[in-house]
Amino acid sequence: MRYALGIDGGGSKCDAVLVDETGAVVGWGRGGAIHVYYDPPEAVSASYRSAVAGAVAGRSDLEVWIAGAALDGQPPEALAAAGKVVGYVRATEVDTAFASVQEEWGLVVLSGTGSFVHGRSPDGRDLHWGGLGPVLNDYGSAYEIGLRGLRAAFASGWTESRRTTLVQVIPEALGAPHLRAVFRLVYVENMGRRQIASLARVVNREAEAGDRVARECLERAADELGALGADMLAELGMCDLSFPVIAIGSVAQRSAIWWQRVCRRLAEAAPGTRPVIPQLQPAVGAALLALREMGVPWTPALIARLVETQAIHRPSD
Repeated sequence: MRYALGIDGGGSKCDAVLVDETGAVVGWGRGGAIHVYYDPPEAVSASYRSAVAGAVAGRSDLEVWIAGAALDGQPPEALAAAGKVVGYVRATEVDTAFASVQEEWGLVVLSGTGSFVHGRSPDGRDLHWGGLGPVLNDYGSAYEIGLRGLRAAFASGWTESRRTTLVQVIPEALGAPHLRAVFRLVYVENMGRRQIASLARVVNREAEAGDRVARECLERAADELGALGADMLAELGMCDLSFPVIAIGSVAQRSAIWWQRVCRRLAEAAPGTRPVIPQLQPAVGAALLALREMGVPWTPALIARLVETQAIHRPSD
């Protein structure tokens, strides 16, 4: 039996998925973040090794094709006790996103801790905008939503129109007794990017419960990334075409309010957009690329088996 190992990592976690050549997910490992700008090299390396080791745990004499995120020298090192690497396909988050929906071109919209939009035209031209971190952009990201939520909480007492439940729930989410303690977290303890981004789920929850200000935080953030995507479609000459808009990242895939707002903005620019939230996780999409490198066709039966078996092995978020 030959195996494909798909690896996906970013600012919050690293997933590694082992798939056999029939399309069955047989192992899943998870490590911490592997973002080289926000984590020390030793932490990134440990996260990567932990994910790969978890995916191949208890197996030996594997013949493995790898696709996805890679650190120099890490795949052979992490797999040394389990088998040998036969082939490697370097694949970005964009490549795995297209693979996860079995498409070759369109628009990828990522919103997790950070964000970007990536367009690929039918003639193979690529544009990648965003992804430059919280200071320079990350429009529409969990970080931006969390920051908008923080600002809204502190403004809640100013006027009746600014009243929001965020003033109570944000301190609770941060383990702080009151809003004044949050002020200290921000300015004295230098609350980090991930902690601010974690507040996006709180903002989304309050928006879904009917809080108008929380909903505005989500929608304004979505408008930022939606506008960027619309500009990209015009630049690539795709506004009159029909193509998928693929959601990746925790915000894009879990906030219906945010995603619907982005899709509405994109549809105004390009009526032929087809919003898609992939059934397959990014690391499984990476494994698909490795399977193709092995010569395994992407049949409907293979995709169905991947969807079914990933649910068995995927760790809870």
